[in-house]
Amino acid sequence: MGAVKSPGRYMARPEWYDRNPASKCDQYQNTLSPHGQTVRLTYTVPAGKKAMVELLQADVFRRTVATTAAYPSSSWNLTPSGESIKYILLSTLTPEQNAIGDKDYRELGATLALFPGDKVEGITVDGGTGGTAMYYLSYKITEFDA
Repeated sequence: MGAVKSPGRYMARPEWYDRNPASKCDQYQNTLSPHGQTVRLTYTVPAGKKAMVELLQADVFRRTVATTAAYPSSSWNLTPSGESIKYILLSTLTPEQNAIGDKDYRELGATLALFPGDKVEGITVDGGTGGTAMYYLSYKITEFDA
């Protein structure tokens, strides 16, 4: 009689969405005058976890005309664990886009797997003078057991 094999031995590992998933989401929205580069949102994958980015959104909208316009922007950066920072999503207005209502919207959906120590940051910046812009950043991430 042959050896009996344990049924668990051949069972596949559950898919990522079945390994204790937890939704992580946040948003930032504010109307600001010109300012230096500022981190508004951040998410870092904890030890023992992985994460799937489902949505990153970055918007910038001109509220009042700038005296000197200079690329107001909302962006998302990725810093893989142990590596250098990389821009992955950028929404920006050019100096020619200085009329009230000028806007730029960018979205990135369901394309990034993140590993322990990986970090995403939502950033705003405006190097101009005068005027205001509305900035919007948001993310939806599903975190799960590694």
